[in-house]
Amino acid sequence: GFNGKISILSHSLGSVIAWDILSHQISDASEIPLRSTNGDLDELMYPEPTFPQSTTNYPQLNFQVVNNFMIGSPVSVFLMMRNEQLTQDYSLPGGTKVFNVFHPYDPVAYRIEPLIHKDNAKTEPQIITDWRGGFRVQYQTKFLWRKLLNETKKTQKNVVKAVEARIEGMGLLDEANDGTPLHEEDTQSVFSDESGIYRVQVGDLCGGRRLDYMLQEKELENANEYISAFAAHSSYWGEKDLSLFISQEIFGFGRVIPTTNTESWAEVGSRAGP
Repeated sequence: GFNGKISILSHSLGSVIAWDILSHQISDASEIPLRSTNGDLDELMYPEPTFPQSTTNYPQLNFQVVNNFMIGSPVSVFLMMRNEQLTQDYSLPGGTKVFNVFHPYDPVAYRIEPLIHKDNAKTEPQIITDWRGGFRVQYQTKFLWRKLLNETKKTQKNVVKAVEARIEGMGLLDEANDGTPLHEEDTQSVFSDESGIYRVQVGDLCGGRRLDYMLQEKELENANEYISAFAAHSSYWGEKDLSLFISQEIFGFGRVIPTTNTESWAEVGSRAGP
């Protein structure tokens, strides 16, 4: 029988079904004996255990799921409706890793990270590079603009510090009672550092890694995002970016991208190894 690693790709409401099944596994899948399936899906299901009458019977799997790729998923909405709170130490039974992938214009898909901590909403999801290993024009422009703003703020802050240090040296600048200069910002916040970038609190749901991954919309889709929203929820099946991302996670050759414009993905694969 098959004894390889198993991953699940769940779309839309299918991701809710997959979440409910995986989150209600009561036994370690490694302790359940594997049987030859002969290609019959029903034979992959472990006999359902006896539950109290008030409890929903969830099928128990006789295999361990390594990855659950949820695409266009409304799981977070259902968790909120059920008043289920995710914590940083929560993980699916068996250690199944969760990847929540969505299109930015998909009206059905929602992020999961803000459910773990509300301040995660201040951060952007992890952006998936395109299949050629880079970012589309709108994102390159966005990152460049953000870098210029950060450099400007940093330069401005350095100038202010230099001026205040000069004034303080002349004995003209008062300090706070605890010895901290009045201009100094509180940088001990759990969610921010000196650059003002928030650190995402991801927890154990994906082994300490990010949960939310966003595909890059194409330039044509930017023309009218309202029209693009109609097709966004069913656009995943033709996305090369998504196919490459899933392959990287399953086969474990990492997120290696071409170092030059002329390097092929075949050469990238040879650098990445098995």
